[in-house]
Amino acid sequence: MALMSGGVNNPAERKEESLPKYTMGVAVRLTGVEAGRIRRFEDAGLLEPKRTEGGQRLFTDPEIELIKEIAKLEDEGANLEGIKIILSMRRGERK
Repeated sequence: MALMSGGVNNPAERKEESLPKYTMGVAVRLTGVEAGRIRRFEDAGLLEPKRTEGGQRLFTDPEIELIKEIAKLEDEGANLEGIKIILSMRRGERK
């Protein structure tokens, strides 16, 4: 039986994905979403990036994907409050 060396079943890979490692500049390049817009998502409570001691935001891989998802929903006409509801429904959360 062969062992899987990568993918979602690999705990080391999951841990790597959850490390806050992307600065705002890198997040902008990876997502194509402007920094001011990402800050609005954070202000609305849709994101909670970690911060360095100096206050610089650091984003994880899942947060990069979330930024893309939020931006897509906003581009489709949803406002930030509506996006909160959509995301919670997608995750099976109740208010």
